[in-house]
Order: sequence, then C-alpha cells, then structure tokens
Amino acid sequence: MPRVPVIVQMSNTECGPSCLAMVLGGLGRATKVGELRARFAAGRDGTSARRIIEVARDYGLAGRGLRVNAAGLAEIRLPAIAHWGQNHFTVLEKVGSRRIRLVDPGRGRRSLTHEEFFAEFSGSVLEFTPGDTMQRRRRRLRDHLALRFLRDLVGLAPYFMLLAVVLSGLVQVLGLASAWATKYGVDTLVGQGADTLPLFAVGIGAYVVAQTLASLARGMALLVLQRRLDGSLGERFMTHLLGLPYAYFQTRGVGDLMSRLSSNMVVRDMLTSRLASLLLDSLFVVVYSALLVAMSPAHAAVVAVVAGAQVGIVLLTVRPVHERAQRELAADAKAQSGAIDALAGAEFLKSSGLSHPALRRWVQQFAESVRAGFHRRQLDLVNESAMGVFQVAAPLVLLILGIVQVTAGRMSLGTMLGLNVFAALLLAPVGQVMGALRYLQTIGSHLERIYDVLDEEPEPTRPQAPGPVELRGGIELRGVGFRYDPGAPHVLENIDFRVTPGSKLAIVGSTGSGKTTLSRLLTGLLRPTAGTVLVDGRPLDDYDPEALRRRFGVVTQFPYTFGGSIRENLTLGRPDAGDDELREALGKARFLEDLDRMPMGLDTGVGEGGGALSGGQRQRLAIARALLADPDVLLLDEATSHLDTLTEAAIAAELSATGCTRIVIAHRISTVSDADQILVLDHGVITERGDHQELMASGGRYAALVHQQSARLTGRAT
Repeated sequence: MPRVPVIVQMSNTECGPSCLAMVLGGLGRATKVGELRARFAAGRDGTSARRIIEVARDYGLAGRGLRVNAAGLAEIRLPAIAHWGQNHFTVLEKVGSRRIRLVDPGRGRRSLTHEEFFAEFSGSVLEFTPGDTMQRRRRRLRDHLALRFLRDLVGLAPYFMLLAVVLSGLVQVLGLASAWATKYGVDTLVGQGADTLPLFAVGIGAYVVAQTLASLARGMALLVLQRRLDGSLGERFMTHLLGLPYAYFQTRGVGDLMSRLSSNMVVRDMLTSRLASLLLDSLFVVVYSALLVAMSPAHAAVVAVVAGAQVGIVLLTVRPVHERAQRELAADAKAQSGAIDALAGAEFLKSSGLSHPALRRWVQQFAESVRAGFHRRQLDLVNESAMGVFQVAAPLVLLILGIVQVTAGRMSLGTMLGLNVFAALLLAPVGQVMGALRYLQTIGSHLERIYDVLDEEPEPTRPQAPGPVELRGGIELRGVGFRYDPGAPHVLENIDFRVTPGSKLAIVGSTGSGKTTLSRLLTGLLRPTAGTVLVDGRPLDDYDPEALRRRFGVVTQFPYTFGGSIRENLTLGRPDAGDDELREALGKARFLEDLDRMPMGLDTGVGEGGGALSGGQRQRLAIARALLADPDVLLLDEATSHLDTLTEAAIAAELSATGCTRIVIAHRISTVSDADQILVLDHGVITERGDHQELMASGGRYAALVHQQSARLTGRAT
C-alpha cells in the first residue's frame, strides 16, 4: 500500500476533503483537494462524516462509520479517518503496539502514544474498502506544481529568461579558462622560463574583465527579470483571487491569503535567482563529467561518488522537508491571521480590557510558528552539514589522488593541478544543483498554497452579455432556497417575492433568520441552491456579474472603508467625479456638516479601515459612496443602525426621492414602516408579507416585533 501523502488543509473547514484526499492517495489514487472541494461544496460550516462517505462512494470506496474502543482500533482497515476532538478529522495511518501514527491535515504526520491518542479521539472512525470501480491513478508529471509554475513563468518573460540563461552559460564557459591557465602556467611558464609571462598576464587580465562583465550582465538581466515577474505574478494572483466567488473568502482568513501572496515572491526569487543556474549547472555537470572521464577516470570516479552521496541525501530528506515546510507555512499563516485580528480589533480589546488574553492567544500561535520553523531548519542544518562534509573532503581526496599519480609518473604536476581545478569546476555546479533541489523541496509547499488559489474556479463572467447601462429595478425570486453544502440544513427555503421598479421592499426577522444571506443572493454573491433570481425579468445568470453589481448600491451594517481620504473612498467607483458631485452625495447622506468641520475637507484621512471615523460616519460615507454611483437598486442591510432616528428619516427621504428600487433589511421598525411591501423571515422561511397596516392588523410576528420595540422605547422614556 502506498504511503499516505500529507495534504495540508487550506482552510479551517477543509479537514474533511483533505482527509479523504489522503485516504485516496494512500490507496493508490492521487487526488487533488480542489477536485474534492468541488464535490463536497463545503461552506463555512465544514462537512459531515456522512458527506465524506457519500463523496468517497463516487470514487469507488465503500465507507462506513464505526464506534471503536482501544481493542477494536487494531482491527480497523487502514488508512481510515478518525473523528478528532469536537470538530476535526484526521487520518489514521498505523496502529502499533506502543504508538499510533496519524496524518493530521492541520499539523502533518504525528506519532502519539495510545494514551495521547485516546485523550483526543472521539471514538468514531470512518473505514473505507476499495471497490471494483475504484481507479488507481499516479500523479502525472505535467501536474507537478514546479513544472506548472515554470511554464507560467517562462510565458511571462521569455526573452529575459533566455538572455539570463545565455549569459549564465557564458559565465560557466569562461570558467573553463582557469583550468587551462593553471596547467599552462605550471607546465609551460615554470618549466621554460618567463618570456611569455607578460602576454600570459595580459590574457589573465582580459579573462578577469570578461568574467566580470559577463557576471555583471547576467546579474542585471536577472534583476530586470525579477522586476518584470514581480509585477506580472502579483497582478495575476490578485486578479484571479479577486475574481473568485464570495463563498471562497468566507472560509479563508486575510492573513492566510496574504501569506499566499507572499509565497509568489518566495517562489519567484528562487526561480529567477537559481533557475537559470540550475538548468545550466545540470547541463555543465553532464559536459564536465564526460570531459573528466576522458582525461582521468580516477578523478571522475571520486566526483561521481561525491555527487551520488549528495543526491542520496536529497532523496532521503524529500518527504520530511516537504512536510515540515507545510507545517511551517500553515503555522505562519495562522499566526499572521491572529496578528491581523488583534490589530484590527484593537479598539474592542483595549476598551474591553482583553488585550492580555488576546496577546496570550497570539503568543501561542506565534510559538507554534517558531517551533515549526525550528523543526524545519533543524533538518536544513543536517542537510547542510552533510553536504559540507563532502565539499571539504572531495578536494582533499582529489589532491591525494593527484599526488599519487604524479609521484608514480603517470601525469605532470601541471596536469594534476589543472585536473584538480577542473574537478572543482565540476563539483561547484554539482553543489549548486543539490542546493537548488533542496530549495525546491521547500518551495513545493509554497506552490501548493499558490495553486490552491489559482486552481479555484473564478466566478463566471459573461463579457459578451449585454451589461446593463441602466436597470428598471424589478426583482423577482421564484422558489429560491440556499444551504452552504448539500448535507447542511437550508438557510433559506422556498422564497418567493416580487419587487416592482422604484418601490421599497423591507425584510425583517429575528437574528439568524437568513436576512443577510438573502441580500447576498440578490446581488449574486451567493448562488441559490434552488430556484431562480430574476432582475428585470431575466435570470441573474444572464448578466455579467461585475456589470450588474455596478448598478446596485450596497451598504451593510459594517461597511468597509478603505485607507486613504474621504475623496478616495468616494471616487473608488467614480474616479471622474468632481467636488460638487461629491458634496452633493455627502449632503444626501447627511455627512456634509461633519465634512465642513474637518480642516482638510474631502482630503481628510479616514485611517485604515475607517478607524478615524465613528460608526455612524462610516455608514453615512458608505451611503454617499453608493449614491454617487447613481444606482438603479439600493440594497441597505442595517445600513443606518448607528444613526439616530432623525438623521435616519432625513436620509430615507433623500433615498426615496432618487426613484430607485430600495431593498431594506432592518430590525428598527421606523426604518421599514413606510415600505410598499414588508417580508417577515423566520428560520429561512417567509411567514408574513404585506404593508405595515396589513401586518399590524394580522397580529402576527411583525406586530409582536412592533410591540416589543414600542415597549422598550416606552421603558427608556420613563
């Protein structure tokens, strides 16, 4: 049975797909997590054991869930999936008499005592038996991530890549002159006098100048190549990342995604600084070896033994280096996410006196990152030390071999010294190739994280679809339902309603009833798992998503404010807007008085994430930003929750005067009471609909909400 591969989960909710991919790999079928992710359709809530068995069946595995104790664990068919703790899956690889080996998608391969294992093991196991329909599949060479990245890289800057390779070759060829110069100097100049010494010195000087110029030109070509690739790789990654569906970002942290962007630069640095050398060094190893065999088989044999030993060290450490690099990257990403969370929530932490608990939490994450890095560097140190032994020993062995041959009269002193220089020239690229191969072991983990993003299917675009220059604003939902994955309960079910152009629809309901999910369905951020969303009578899928959303003005309860100035935030979607238009939009959002009190006016900085503004100011700035785009549909999800009722009423009057369709989600009854139609959501189902008077007369859930709010207001007044 093949060894279970270590596959690190790329999000907190992905342990199930990662474990199944490892089980399939352990049974001989190489499977990408991205392929399984599409089948699982795991959302923000993760996946269930039942869903794992269902997907495994599609791959020819018969799975079953078992409850086992210590005695029964040894009878389980391996590899199996163990339920770990409260909400985690891990792969059970080997059950020994003393220790149990796991492959954890969060922490890599682990060896635990029976006591350590059963302290976390929930007692549930998923056992799998390959069926006749299971197809074994090896990993294809063309799917190797390093080769894929190399193809992409060459396509981005082929001419500079070729120039770097040619110049690197020139540097290597010039290096051959040193071996010839050594032999000539010792055998000819020393033995026959120094008549030609001035000419020889001039030749050496010319060689040094040529070598210097070639090295300088090669370095400049690599610098230009790096600059070109930095822009291209970063732009390609961010373009693809921002083109992914919103659901992708629901399961990925900001710190994790930032670490993947950084991985592009790590891989770029390796491939631009070492790739040309690696290719040419490999070529020159072959050429130098053939020449050395022809000149001295004994010297060639020594070099072959040294190179073979170095290759053996690299091959022995491929798997542990890769696994430790995976753990280090995952731990680094978690620590980075923790730091971002702590810094973004600084106001809450300081005001709540929770700075020290947050610090302790981050210190634990950072300590795990440091520990993972230490373990990876330990292995690097062992590798480097072993390689260093051969680098020191090889020249000494070659020297002894040469002395023996000179004293035996089989070669001249000059020939011996020349051969030693030539052998050193061969050992240098051998060492470079081995070093590059060791580095490739590390960047494999970076490439996995990069291609986890690049292999994700982007949100479908329809550039040929007629982009709506203007919408009438009619919206209709027919039998719409939504759930985050096929095995999860419905968040929304059988939603039907119609919004006429220019009208106001209000959606109310208790917390967790599905209001925000419904708002995301209206703009296509989430795709309904049942039913159809229509805009102006056409299905949402008929529109290009980006073009359609530009006709929507969306303001949420916690709108994001970009670092920069008020002007920069307003003109994000309207870079051509003049100051008069900006002030008009701010006036409608009742922000103008605040602006006039700011000495820098429109150029006032808002701080990162709008930290320099109050919650109400951020909401009003977001409303102004939406109005500046002249939307045909306004979608307001608790968009005025931080405002007083008078300011809210004034803004509502301005919005009504625009004549656009308004969809308002709110808890505050005063926000929704003037709506043409009010929907009451309860546990994902519309339980009531009508205007304010109709719903009050029916005495249902809406009327109860009104009475509750009235009672609270009365209590405050008294």
